[in-house]
Amino acid sequence: MLVSKLKEKWLTKDGKTVDLEKQARILRFLQRITPIITFLLFFAGTIWILVLPHEKYNKGTYISENALLPGQANVEYGYNDIRTAEDYVQKLIGIQDKDSETRAQFIHEEFRQSGFVSAIQRFDMDTVGHNAKGTNIFAIHKAPRSDGKEALILSASWISRTGEFNTNGIAALLSLARLFKRNVYWAKDIILLITDQGKVGTQAWLNAYHGIDKKDEISAIVMPRSGAIQGVINLDFPGTQDYETLGIFFEGVNGQLPNLDLINTIVAVAERISPPISVTLHDDTSYPFANHKYGTYFRSLFYMLQSMKYLVFGHPSSDAGLYLRYRIDAVTIYGIVGSTHLNNLFGFGRIGRLTILYHLGTIPVTFNVSEKDKSLLPAYSTKTYHHLFAITVLTITHAVGILIFGIIQPSLSRGYFGQTLTDQSIYLQFVLSLIISSITILFLVLWISRSNSPEHDGTILKSFCLAESALVIATVSLLNFTLGVATALLILIPYSLIRPSVNWSSKCAQTLILALLSPPVLACIYSVYTNTPLMTFLCTLLFDYQVVHSWFLTFICIVYWPINMSMIALVFSKSST
Repeated sequence: MLVSKLKEKWLTKDGKTVDLEKQARILRFLQRITPIITFLLFFAGTIWILVLPHEKYNKGTYISENALLPGQANVEYGYNDIRTAEDYVQKLIGIQDKDSETRAQFIHEEFRQSGFVSAIQRFDMDTVGHNAKGTNIFAIHKAPRSDGKEALILSASWISRTGEFNTNGIAALLSLARLFKRNVYWAKDIILLITDQGKVGTQAWLNAYHGIDKKDEISAIVMPRSGAIQGVINLDFPGTQDYETLGIFFEGVNGQLPNLDLINTIVAVAERISPPISVTLHDDTSYPFANHKYGTYFRSLFYMLQSMKYLVFGHPSSDAGLYLRYRIDAVTIYGIVGSTHLNNLFGFGRIGRLTILYHLGTIPVTFNVSEKDKSLLPAYSTKTYHHLFAITVLTITHAVGILIFGIIQPSLSRGYFGQTLTDQSIYLQFVLSLIISSITILFLVLWISRSNSPEHDGTILKSFCLAESALVIATVSLLNFTLGVATALLILIPYSLIRPSVNWSSKCAQTLILALLSPPVLACIYSVYTNTPLMTFLCTLLFDYQVVHSWFLTFICIVYWPINMSMIALVFSKSST
């Protein structure tokens, strides 16, 4: 009854029959103009993104929390503290080459002698290629004017991002620990953390502190604890020399970012220290077209693209990025060695004052800065739309994607590649996944070509693929905006232009384009472009999935790759239009 009434409403208007030929012409016009509008909107969005780095089209950053007063306190980090840090450097040089247990015991004794509540955490965590064992050491300074419900973390890792020992970083932390102890005006507890094995040690400590992993020697029940962690500063100052520039690493897992007030506070403090410290993002002090008249724009664009590189893969740019999964704002400050401005080198003096001013500027406000939380005609019969073919192809490719994900991910692959993943087994997983996807595509092409069924309609399959791609991009953009943008830039134009063809040269050209967009080929292209060994890139993806719980690998295997295989099958299908 309802369908009949709808048909009657569509077919009549004021008692007169609608001109179906006119409706068909309008529909054909819309079909012709829709791709043009799509491309115009795509290029408009792309240009809009490229305009964002221009200083006239972006809003200058500022500290939005009025209670934050960075750099407004007197700094007590003086000559004696600098001498203390230099003494620690000599001690660390003597023990940093020893085993993890010896190093942890040394730091443990230093904390105990300074009057801290200190503990050693021994961890054992499965990672890609080996079983990581290490020893973390941490101490808690209970603030006399605090109820213990909130805390800040000052951390450092034994190994810097450069592969050198983080000698100056740990020495600065130990000297600051003594300064924290002799002052009584702190309003939050301060946790001093020195981690082993880089990101593995940081993740092991976070798991134990939040009661997630009960395999560690220190469980969540007996582990010394403070309150909820409000902010983290990770010190990374490799070697024993002075530094020219201060780099800031802020990207977290799965595209998460800290509160911008945290970064702005550090920048404001660095600029107000006398003499000021030069600050940059990441470890880049040079950029292309620096002498161009639009050099400022190219610098901003370069930094934006560098940040997007970390965010797209969901890879944390530093140890501090792991804290963001727990809604803890964290950044790493990194000392960059240079030889351009030798008159502006900085050492323990300004490192200590920078850290003290940061803590003094943020303690009174409880880190309350959460702004980030801040039409078908009835003349066409529905029987001409063959949905079963499209659903079958997508079901097959997604099932294969789940199979590939099972082969690649370490937790399942150990069953048939051994308990420890080696470079050979990881390479074998990569090749096996490529073979499985190729066999799937070949099977779909043969099935389509050997059948003359009119139900093998590529137009419907393309509609399904584009609809799923749009749904995925819209959903992913809410979780990781950069990944959503990168996916759209990568596939929107090619997928819109791909269509069934009877010309073999057209089929080969379209298949080649789609093959270039497949994950294995993109991985090889990225490896060549960034001069990164393919094995290193694959190990990084597996490490991020297994240790820091990045879901980029899941997205590629279960969502992106199946759609790509379906689009290749689409090229060899038939079209009803």
